[in-house]
Amino acid sequence: MLAWTLLLFVTGELPADGHQPEPGPPVGFAEAVAIAKGAPALVASEAALTRRAELTAQVPWLTFNPALIGQPGVRRLAQGAVGPEGYVGIMQELSLAGAGPSRQQAARAELEADRMDHLALRRLVTLNAAQAWFSLWVAQTALAVATEELVLTREWDGKVLRGAASGGFTRVDVAVANAYRAEAELAVLSLQGEVFVRGVALNRALGLDASRPAAAARELPEIEEPAEAHDDERVLAQASSGPGPRAGVAHVAAERARGVELETMKGASLQVGALGWREGTGDLAAVATLQLSVPLFERAQRERSANAASTSKAEGRAASALLEERAERLDALHEVEHSAEVHKALDERLVPATRTALEGIERRFNAGEATAQDLVLARRALLSAQARLVRARADVAWARFRLATLVQEVVR
Repeated sequence: MLAWTLLLFVTGELPADGHQPEPGPPVGFAEAVAIAKGAPALVASEAALTRRAELTAQVPWLTFNPALIGQPGVRRLAQGAVGPEGYVGIMQELSLAGAGPSRQQAARAELEADRMDHLALRRLVTLNAAQAWFSLWVAQTALAVATEELVLTREWDGKVLRGAASGGFTRVDVAVANAYRAEAELAVLSLQGEVFVRGVALNRALGLDASRPAAAARELPEIEEPAEAHDDERVLAQASSGPGPRAGVAHVAAERARGVELETMKGASLQVGALGWREGTGDLAAVATLQLSVPLFERAQRERSANAASTSKAEGRAASALLEERAERLDALHEVEHSAEVHKALDERLVPATRTALEGIERRFNAGEATAQDLVLARRALLSAQARLVRARADVAWARFRLATLVQEVVR
């Protein structure tokens, strides 16, 4: 039947949107997840993290650069003699409040926050790519089922027309057959549009700049149920170790570290140096210099007030991230169990029952004991059940992959 379906598509027997470009080569699920790792946002985030780590390692413990002093001049003595005179020296300011170490600690804390953000982004990109692939697979598979149904519907429509010519079917039977054929054609057209939209969405999720929509491979991946699927307490207890909550905590630590840095940068400091000079008479002299700066008034109150507000906001975001992680894990646990139950009900009960009912209605219809409307209702019920089974199969795989990703991405 699939071969006939493809043949009819090629010969133009089935409805097709001429404005839609041909899809790209089929992409498997594992391939899609691997391609997503090269998404521009993720690559840029990794490059930024690498560069920041390199520069963070170079942050010095001295927070001030040395200052060189030079004062060239000339002196004219009272006796009329003229001689060159000059001063040279070097000054270095040292923080007594620990500005250097606090600055290094702030830089490391910011780097850690960036690292956690990168891990959270990586997980988000992976899940988005997986969800987009499954959505496209569902649309493509539903289109294949609808296309096969359209082929059968056209055969049945022709049979009814021939029967009506010989008096075996009524005008109502012909109208019902024509209406169901039109309904099947519209279903195929609708699914063709959905496949196109889902294909474009998959390109976006993978970070591809493609001139045609993506296509999913026909095979649905076999994803084992995670061992943690029946250990709710453990999964929820590990929520604080997920990249989202860890990123929130890291941002709080970074804000606090910046607050300490701001305070110490305005703390007490000591300037030490040496100064030497030559007087116009030829005398030479040298002295050591000390200058103490005491933070009696300016202690970075302005900057620290903004930092305190930022810290409070970061704490709120961290708390929200933990709640969001727990909610997502709880939802994922439920989805694994619920999707499996739905799939079982469809695969073992609804689809076989509707198929058996259709077979019985077809026999009665051929014997003249059932109407065309009865047959249409039975065919529509089976088609609906098959479409729900397709969605259920994808839902099971997606739920398992999602939970596995949430658990395996725990940052230790």
